Amino acid sequence: MSPRVQIPKEKILETALQLLIRDGHEAITIKAVAKELGTSTQPISWTFGNMENFRTALAEYALNYANQKMYSDSEDPMEAYGKVGMGYVDMALDEPNLIRFLRSDEKRLQGGGGLGGSFDQKAKADRQKALARKYGCTEEEAGEFMLNMIIYTQGLVSMILSDGIHIEREDAYQLLHGMAKMMIHSFEEEKVDDEKRQ
Repeated sequence: MSPRVQIPKEKILETALQLLIRDGHEAITIKAVAKELGTSTQPISWTFGNMENFRTALAEYALNYANQKMYSDSEDPMEAYGKVGMGYVDMALDEPNLIRFLRSDEKRLQGGGGLGGSFDQKAKADRQKALARKYGCTEEEAGEFMLNMIIYTQGLVSMILSDGIHIEREDAYQLLHGMAKMMIHSFEEEKVDDEKRQ
């Protein structure tokens, strides 16, 4: 009896992720990943048990990979949200199959906090407060700003993925920056209007 071939779980998942990015989620089978690794399917089956477990592990691995690309430890709330938006645009342009895969599997995304899950609830609340302090708006307005930027960024990424828009990276960044600037300007205008009314 031949010895049981061991392949580290991380190596299997990294290989599957690169296959996913290159060829799309339809290409992900245990047989295809084994071929990429230059092995039989047995080490993958031994590690994950079945295709469902393998896909679940791959979804978590891919989500973590995507969130790391968007992560920022900046104390500046605008820098932090800018990093998320630009990272998301970068992946839509450079790794569209990854984003399509992550967006197609809502149940698994919710479990991991979804794209942008690097902003846990405490971090989100802290950034909302910091944004309110920085721009002199209420926390509610800061929350609306954050939600609107997420919606705007999702829309831009959706258009990129569906070929509804062909855009250069820097132009996409400028659209995000311009929307943020316009919304911040509206905070300032409201503040001036409130002061005039008093």
